[in-house]
Amino acid sequence: MQYRLEKSGQVLTLESSPIALGGEAYLYGVAGNDNLVAKIYHNPNTAKAAKLAAMIANPPDDPMATRGHASIAWPIDRLMSATEDRRFAGFIMPRVKHTYSIFEFYNPRTRRTKCPLFHYGYLIRTARNLAAAFRALHLRGYVVGDVNESNILVSETALVTLVDTDSFQVPDQGQIYRCPVGKPEFTPPELQNINFRDTDRLPIHDGFGLGVLIFLLLMEGTHPFAGRYTGTNEPPPIAVRIALGHYPYGIGINIPYEPMPFAPPIGLLHPTLRALMRRCFETGLTHPAGRPDATEWVQALDIAESNLRTCRVNPQHFYRVGFGLCPWCERAKHLNGKDSFPSRDAVKNGEHLRSA
Repeated sequence: MQYRLEKSGQVLTLESSPIALGGEAYLYGVAGNDNLVAKIYHNPNTAKAAKLAAMIANPPDDPMATRGHASIAWPIDRLMSATEDRRFAGFIMPRVKHTYSIFEFYNPRTRRTKCPLFHYGYLIRTARNLAAAFRALHLRGYVVGDVNESNILVSETALVTLVDTDSFQVPDQGQIYRCPVGKPEFTPPELQNINFRDTDRLPIHDGFGLGVLIFLLLMEGTHPFAGRYTGTNEPPPIAVRIALGHYPYGIGINIPYEPMPFAPPIGLLHPTLRALMRRCFETGLTHPAGRPDATEWVQALDIAESNLRTCRVNPQHFYRVGFGLCPWCERAKHLNGKDSFPSRDAVKNGEHLRSA
């Protein structure tokens, strides 16, 4: 298959087999250039074409550009058919290699299997890089909208890439190209059960989803609204708990939940981060503008990373200064030897796989 770049008129040949299949489009590698990927829509239309034109004309400043890494897989150019009619077909964007879904890093089981030497310091760095990418988008007026784990890739060096960027909410000279979908587990209380096709979203809405992702990264995959239900009826789903503001780690609030018994202690988080979590999940219930923005998350995560110490028993265990006993050693004892961050010797001997 051949398509023509709109700006230069250069004809690109795409690889014959797609590298990913989706309900809206297929992704193809570009023959002779493994740094690009093409997204070809099943049903290209004028709205998609106009939205992409607006995005290409006003790209965000990528915070990792100086390192040669794309934190945001932003459209580079539109693709037109190579025939004389030159119809709009899709676009090209940077190709990100050697990455996994963010889920595979915040989930301790998959992390131990796929990247066992990815320690807690790297998780904090991942969260920091994620917040920096959100900040770059918000500074340009973009909103992710559908914040969720499936659209975020992470490398073994904690570099982050946001993908599926053509689904973001995009402003264009007074017009808003909305993001029509959202995942309830990452949706703020004020937008639960809202029709996203009729809703202009704001950075404060992204701020809730960003807070959820950071909590998942730093709390071993525990959702901030997951908890042991102490009520008498059936426990409601996460979306209902979010709508009611039932954050189990709140202070002085009376809710029918306790923290999950196998979740790490909330004290593991640096006090600055704990304060931002409360603003995100408690204050934000009735005052969404009180949620921390992406810049505040970046600053707090920088502080948290600079206040880490190393366990004397296992140098792969990083935890905050002033916490006391190594929480990861203690956690491994309670989990029958399943170490969240196995030592280099354990990985070398394959012990991390036996306890995965």
